Amino acid sequence: MRAVEQSASALADAAERRRELLAKVDGEMRDATAAHELSVVVLATILRDDGLAAELAGVDVSRVRALRRTVDGKAVRERIAQLGSVVPRRGRPPAPEVVSRGGVMGDVGSAAGLADGG
Repeated sequence: MRAVEQSASALADAAERRRELLAKVDGEMRDATAAHELSVVVLATILRDDGLAAELAGVDVSRVRALRRTVDGKAVRERIAQLGSVVPRRGRPPAPEVVSRGGVMGDVGSAAGLADGG
């Protein structure tokens, strides 16, 4: 009789440890999933291309779009700020700011003065 009670107690202890470990692992999975989802949205935001982000992350593009709608925008901005500056989109670099040397464009008097060295 005592052996049955001891084995029942050991079984209950093992079941409790199992529940605790599963709860811990489930929490780790939730944290890892949330971090991955945030990373996917940050990648899509930086690349400005949901398809490329989906391909690089190994998820479907519809999943990327769904995550972009559900992930907190503030968290995305904070994460991007932690990473540093975002590289400009490929293509030509931004044009330098044009500063007029006086006069208004189309003002013939100013144009003539500049042409004469003035």
